[in-house]
Amino acid sequence: GQKKFIKQIIETIDPHKKLSRWKVIEGDLLKLYNSFTIVISCEQQWITWTIEYEKKTEDTPEPLIQLGLILDMTKDIEDHLFKK
Repeated sequence: GQKKFIKQIIETIDPHKKLSRWKVIEGDLLKLYNSFTIVISCEQQWITWTIEYEKKTEDTPEPLIQLGLILDMTKDIEDHLFKK
């Protein structure tokens, strides 16, 4: 893999809804997508990751690489939590 760069901002933190929204504002990801946002929400024992994006063209691939990174990060967090 090649190194990629993104700059993101926290757009929303809602403690009542247990939700946060991260928006990509710069970087390599915006070469493929007009917009790219990740939403994390929590309900009881479940965490839901939602990827919201708009492709620049129909030929732009689905963001499967980013989905894989989110899965790897989730597994790392889970491993850390179960060690305690």
